[in-house]
Amino acid sequence: MYNLYYKGLTTNLEELDETRKFFNENGLNLNFVFEHYADLPLTSIKNLNATLNDAFIKANPMGQKANLICNTMGCNLGVLTASKSKKIKRLVLIAPEFGNYTEEEQKQIDYEKGDEKIIRPYGEEKTKLNKNKIKKLIISNKTQSLAKIAIEKVNVPTLIIYSKDDAFIAKEYLNDLAKRKNNIEIKTVKTKMHNPLKSKSEKEKVMHLIKKHLR
Repeated sequence: MYNLYYKGLTTNLEELDETRKFFNENGLNLNFVFEHYADLPLTSIKNLNATLNDAFIKANPMGQKANLICNTMGCNLGVLTASKSKKIKRLVLIAPEFGNYTEEEQKQIDYEKGDEKIIRPYGEEKTKLNKNKIKKLIISNKTQSLAKIAIEKVNVPTLIIYSKDDAFIAKEYLNDLAKRKNNIEIKTVKTKMHNPLKSKSEKEKVMHLIKKHLR
């Protein structure tokens, strides 16, 4: 089983090592497609798709059928890759950040953005915008828009996992998507964390769902 991992936007190398170790302990080997997104081209969709294809080939040099396991913003890139490549076996999207929010969902997001205690998808601390954070937001927003279009072209078995308490998930959109596309299955866990793989109480359940989907 060949597994490629698309990390979250703010995931650092230490967190990647922890993720690899957790998956290895559960019998799943991971190959990281990106260690950072600093060089991701955003001015051209053609260039972005070419970069994603090159990264996929580099991470999968033997050209095997691969499972894509994607986390938070990495889900956008995984969806874009899966919509183009014929080498994808199964897709796992953990806390995907694309979709259309309802008015009530947007109100909840606005409320929680103002709460200092909330763990956010773009970092756990509420900080002022700087050049680095602005670039990350541009990457996230741009790829979100593209992923909403690309997911309609993805036909491989797809598992979406998110926390039902996570305000930053477009829940109604994702559930409508699963109703329209019979290749998509949704499972929820219960944690306040945007990335449920970081939840001490729920990460084992998340792993169980992933392993079951990849069998």
